[in-house]
Amino acid sequence: PQTILIAVFRIMDRLVRLYPKVNEKETPLPRSWSVKDKFSFLVLSQNNQKVHYKGGGKNHKDAASVRATHPIPAACGVYYFEVKVLNKGRDGYIGIGLSASGVNLNRLPGWEKNSYGYHADDGCVFNSSGTGQQYGSTFTTGDVVGCGFNLVDRSIFFTKNGVTMGTAVSDIAPNLVLYPTVGLQSQGELVEANFGEIPFAFDFDGLLREMQQKIQLSIEQVILPGGPGEWQTSLHKLVLGYLVHRGYSRTAQVFASNTSQQLDEDAQSIQNRQKIQSLILQGKISQSLHLIRANYPTLFTSNPELLFRVKCRQFVEMIVGSDPGDLSATGGGEPRLSCHSELSSTSSDGEGVMGEVTGSPPESPLGSPMRDGTFTIPAVRQDKTAKTHVAWQCNVCVCVCVGVCVCGCVCVWVC
Repeated sequence: PQTILIAVFRIMDRLVRLYPKVNEKETPLPRSWSVKDKFSFLVLSQNNQKVHYKGGGKNHKDAASVRATHPIPAACGVYYFEVKVLNKGRDGYIGIGLSASGVNLNRLPGWEKNSYGYHADDGCVFNSSGTGQQYGSTFTTGDVVGCGFNLVDRSIFFTKNGVTMGTAVSDIAPNLVLYPTVGLQSQGELVEANFGEIPFAFDFDGLLREMQQKIQLSIEQVILPGGPGEWQTSLHKLVLGYLVHRGYSRTAQVFASNTSQQLDEDAQSIQNRQKIQSLILQGKISQSLHLIRANYPTLFTSNPELLFRVKCRQFVEMIVGSDPGDLSATGGGEPRLSCHSELSSTSSDGEGVMGEVTGSPPESPLGSPMRDGTFTIPAVRQDKTAKTHVAWQCNVCVCVCVGVCVCGCVCVWVC
């Protein structure tokens, strides 16, 4: 048992070293052939590493393939496995390569769409087609053939007895998920896979080091635009803009001072915006509206759509109880009603008007007074001269009603 445990840990350590970015809890690595994802002419043995052909082997209709238990994880960067030909059988119709889930297994790798294979009998590579392209030499009993998938540039390469034969297929579809695949077609054929549990015949570790060096060199050769400090200046401007936008006034002031920059907005304005944002996030829309009108009096005049959206949000927050509205204490007695015109109107001279009046709520054509003197659905008063939509707001009670204006819009009321 101790020897078995040591062997298991060595295998795990080797695979972690080859594919350090792969999280096998989420995306397991291929470790054996699948007993479920294979054609019936094939028999697996030795922990599902060996594949025996048991079909008739008369023609291409007797071809049979098997896929690995799991697809190649994208985090591999470059994935590689090898297959040793233990017996080429009668004809040596063996294909080694990759295929997507669902590809017909009654075919050799490469003959179907989303399938790629290097074949022993003619040395051709088949790229999703029944017609192969000459690629390398043939292989037979005793040969070790490897297949690598570069997930960075989406290319496939093959090796024979530890020597790479170059790129076989390029421009694999970006989202195509592939499985290690092997196919057999004639009697007596027997192959064995190595998914990385033991050292490869090909120097895959050396290939990984070479690729890392190339990537490092390409990064170092990138020429940054402008002079040595121009990119840093641009970065400073970007950071300061973020701090100002988010309302971090004190941090923005310190950062601007340390990087010799000027603030485009005074600190008080930044703090006001931060406070307004905080109130809105807390659902206190009424308080935020008060601050907006006090500090940015023309904002809603020039942006009526924004005002409409804020008032809709205020209505929602009143319903859930986050925003009680303007509840000034009246010291008892009858509620004091104030009428606020929230939408800009147009006077005879074309100027925008924001009005406020006080008085009693109008008689409602949509509902009758309730016993406590409030209204079930307060009517919307429309001043046909100024075309101003007016809503009555009670300073004591917090019930909310909706009225339909004669012009067709929906007005929110606090009665």
